[in-house]
Amino acid sequence: MHLRYRCCTTLAAAVLMLAALATPVLAQQAPAPPTPTPGGPFGMSMPEWQGPSCLWGGSLGALGVFYYSDVLAVAATGVTNPLLLVPLIATGFLGGCSVGANGAPGLVWLFGR
Repeated sequence: MHLRYRCCTTLAAAVLMLAALATPVLAQQAPAPPTPTPGGPFGMSMPEWQGPSCLWGGSLGALGVFYYSDVLAVAATGVTNPLLLVPLIATGFLGGCSVGANGAPGLVWLFGR
């Protein structure tokens, strides 16, 4: 019984000491005003412009892969396989979309000068 009382009083003293030594939280500063998003062509913001750029780049990539699908299928498997056409076109679209969306800000900056 005596040990439980000592543990409780020690714990209470530790909590009171921590509460007394704790520094008050400083007030938060007001957030900075939002910065304007960089503008792209046709009055769109740059993230909006990356969407059509992704579509154009992906379409051109898929068209290029479709044009060279026989060569790519033979290079990948050694035989011409029409079942590989869909994965090859999808991969070409994804690669072209990535290049188009990531290259759009640079192209806008380059042609804007």
